[in-house]
Amino acid sequence: MAIAIRRLGGPASVLAGAAWLVIWFHQQQAHGPTQVNEMNVVWGMTWMDTGRLLVIPMALVLVGLAAIYQRREAPGRLGAMGSALTFVALGLLMAATLLEFGSFPWGSYERTFEEATGLAGSNPAGAIQSLMSLVFTVGLAILMTDLVRAKVVSIWVALVLVAGALATVFLSPVFFVPGLAWLVLGIVVWRGAKRVDAVTR
Repeated sequence: MAIAIRRLGGPASVLAGAAWLVIWFHQQQAHGPTQVNEMNVVWGMTWMDTGRLLVIPMALVLVGLAAIYQRREAPGRLGAMGSALTFVALGLLMAATLLEFGSFPWGSYERTFEEATGLAGSNPAGAIQSLMSLVFTVGLAILMTDLVRAKVVSIWVALVLVAGALATVFLSPVFFVPGLAWLVLGIVVWRGAKRVDAVTR
């Protein structure tokens, strides 16, 4: 299992970054680049439709984060606490995202995001999603602090990843920053996996 995570972490993170950027591009066209919801249907989907697809890059980046955490030999209390907070919060973030966008009809603005009540839209799943994004960011900041101290990642990589996590706080529509951060994670993990494979041959 550990070998599979190490080898799949890089490709999974690159796919996560690419998928996030595709979703961001779609939402820019469907929602519009301003706060005004233009309510366009692009590729047969509304921006809320691609909102629920965000769980795909989130699940993929979880594999990448697990792969980079594996590089830490004998993690201490800080690393263990940071990883636990990161992975639990990311899982809850995925669940909250599904609740936030899951009830909207596909390809239609018959029910708009602004009008949604209950678990959809901004009440209360959106608040839960934002809270989980912040917890995810805190957990990742703790984890990255441990990995920088152990010289597993450089400080600039850590800062990029934490910035990407923080930018998940607003998903209506999304920012492009997480997509770039996940691409950086993918490149770092992929290169590390290749070095390990070269040594073990």
